Amino acid sequence: MRKRLPVIWFVLFLLSNWAASVVHTAELKIEKTLTQADGLVSNTVLTIFEDSHGTMWFGTTDGLTRYDGKNFQTFTTEDGLSRNTIGLIFEDRQGMIWFADGVLSSFLERGKPMDMSWMETPLSELDVTIYDEMPEGITRSTPLKGVSRYDGHKFHIFTTADGLARDTIKDIFEDKAGTLWFATSSGVSQYDGEKFNKLSINGPIGMDVLPDWWGRVRAIAQDTAGSFWFGSDAGITFYNAQTARFRYFAVNDDFTPFQEMGKTGTAHITDLQFDAKENLWMSRDGMDKENSGIRRYDGKKLTTFPQSEALPMNSVDNIMQDSSGNLWFTGVKNLSPTINETEESVSMVYNVANAGVSVYNGERFQNFDTDDGLPSNRVWSVFEDSSGNLWFATDAGAAVGVYLPSEK
Repeated sequence: MRKRLPVIWFVLFLLSNWAASVVHTAELKIEKTLTQADGLVSNTVLTIFEDSHGTMWFGTTDGLTRYDGKNFQTFTTEDGLSRNTIGLIFEDRQGMIWFADGVLSSFLERGKPMDMSWMETPLSELDVTIYDEMPEGITRSTPLKGVSRYDGHKFHIFTTADGLARDTIKDIFEDKAGTLWFATSSGVSQYDGEKFNKLSINGPIGMDVLPDWWGRVRAIAQDTAGSFWFGSDAGITFYNAQTARFRYFAVNDDFTPFQEMGKTGTAHITDLQFDAKENLWMSRDGMDKENSGIRRYDGKKLTTFPQSEALPMNSVDNIMQDSSGNLWFTGVKNLSPTINETEESVSMVYNVANAGVSVYNGERFQNFDTDDGLPSNRVWSVFEDSSGNLWFATDAGAAVGVYLPSEK
């Protein structure tokens, strides 16, 4: 009997390690999914938000839905919205709720054919007439743009006519003084409650004339020192609000400041998020086969995260930090584009593979998809409500559930 004890202890050791590995696997439990059948205006949900009164808002491709726990109510441009595609919802400290297209709506055309037939047409035959005013008898069908503000009773629309730098709003941030900052495709606008002012970004080495893509700001973040970080198609701009000075960073391997514009490629920053340790996380819209599109800056060095089974994206749209400090990432895996040519037309398709949602718990990444209960692998964004429930905006409805982290 004594000779068999080591064997028994060895078996028990293996079983305990196996049990520990099971315990250390986090879970995502989806409790229900809201769709059009329940009252949403569309199943393609881009963003979800809970206001200070506990009311849930769902931004979709076809309008806005409000849910008070019992009843659903839908708003569209006919009710005063600036546009029906809502990918950004923000509530300021006054209780005003703002709605805009957001960065997510920029990616809606992924996977759809883009007509390239015009490339074979001689320039002399292309109709490039530009009208300052629409010809008589022709009405402009383009929907209203800008940002909508809801006061609990009605919507008010702000556009370039009110001082916005551009009518396309990608992010909204409110600082400690109550000033609202708007990321637009032509720079950053500030709103003090009465008027808009544009923040001029001159660019590295004092350049006043910049490529158009430099001004396409998609994300705003503020560090604990009060300085701002703006993510754009060109890279990241650091703004010290006290000294009104800028620094410009390229998102390359060492995160060095720009030396000259001619040696800088586009970065396509989509989101910025500071974690609990004040590390700056940034996401990119990319095509790299091995790069996940996520990078982290700790103040000294830049860490690039490779693609993996737990992080299958190379193009990340959105970063969300939950109340426990976990970071959630949504996006897709961009594939190589293909060209479809027929006798009538030529089109290019930017193919994508939907990637579910990935979470980082401070040590490792984990991916969740339809096998874990999500209604779709196309997750646009993640939101945590006041009860700690996680909401997932997908193209098959709004799913809500709980995240059961692994035991450390």
